[in-house]
Amino acid sequence: MRGMGDTDLEPAVTSNSEPSIVVDHVGKTYYPSPKWMRALVATQIREPVIALDDINLSVNPGEIVAVVGPNGAGKTTTFRILVGLTTPTEGRAIVMGYDATRQSPSVRSLVGWMPGDDRSLLMRLNCAENLRFHGRLQGMRPKAIERQVKHTLELVGLGHAANKSIFALSAGMRARMQLARALLHEPPVLILDEPTGAVDPVAAHQLLNLIIKIVEERKIAALLSSHRLEEIEALHSRMILLDRGTIRYDGDLQTMRNRLDRPCVEITFGTDDAAHRAAKVLDTANAGIASVNVEDETVRCILEHGTRQGVVLAELEHMVADIVTVDEVKRPLRELLAEIYGATTVRSEEDIRRERREERRREREGRELQDSGRPRSRR
Repeated sequence: MRGMGDTDLEPAVTSNSEPSIVVDHVGKTYYPSPKWMRALVATQIREPVIALDDINLSVNPGEIVAVVGPNGAGKTTTFRILVGLTTPTEGRAIVMGYDATRQSPSVRSLVGWMPGDDRSLLMRLNCAENLRFHGRLQGMRPKAIERQVKHTLELVGLGHAANKSIFALSAGMRARMQLARALLHEPPVLILDEPTGAVDPVAAHQLLNLIIKIVEERKIAALLSSHRLEEIEALHSRMILLDRGTIRYDGDLQTMRNRLDRPCVEITFGTDDAAHRAAKVLDTANAGIASVNVEDETVRCILEHGTRQGVVLAELEHMVADIVTVDEVKRPLRELLAEIYGATTVRSEEDIRRERREERRREREGRELQDSGRPRSRR
């Protein structure tokens, strides 16, 4: 009888026309540990936790699918199931025709994995040594490793840094190094867990363009998770919205906008006072206006479907002389996702910068507190 990890089984799908990744009615429930084991585990749950609930998705060669969702939505659990690190409670995941649970070693040899941090890199080794080490772990032949190390470093723009240690690399270069590690064995599938989460916006933009180019040229099937709204919009590809283990939306961004978006009008007045008076008028109007917000001299109105701008202007007929500009604007993606999730769950660039400033401030205060409590050396 064969074990669950045997790899000499034939792939379930062999046709190039089939999706590279198939997640078929996958569910995952974490159950409480037995009483005798609770003293041995770091975290304990008292009742079953449903991480994934009947998930279905597929990814074709040459396609990037962005998986979006708040913490705890099920993104990491989905990725872990796809590479055989977690066993689904129900359903199955297929990667390049192989069952991710029963044939996980074969699956891992076909997947390029890029985690959201740099812990998978050996900091004291240089870039080329890191790739050689991971090439050996993948079972690549020595000649193939040397050829691929040089080619892959050039591909991600790190050819000049082959002899630099990981410690000496910037955050953006480390992210490229992780991408190089994922691409080293030329996998047909990429799974990227927040690949730009630790880099600045400029480096993130460059890395994202590089990923798009490689996926298109090599016809790789790619799953990418992200919290950055700018990345989601820049991909111009399919997006899957996960929420508490279920898929809330699966499709392209423009279709979601057409389905959820409502007209939005921004009216700029000559003074703050005029803007606030106009906002009060529109708040009490019963003319298909869903919401009204005012900031400085600008009033922003979200209209119900089918309501025209002229309705708003008609309500402000007596204030026409105070109006400077009238613009119809697209609602930010952040607001659309907030409607789907019921709260703002995805970070914008400004949120990320604010969090990093706060983190640096806390680190600086911690160092100052530590220095102040350190005894002075006697001379």
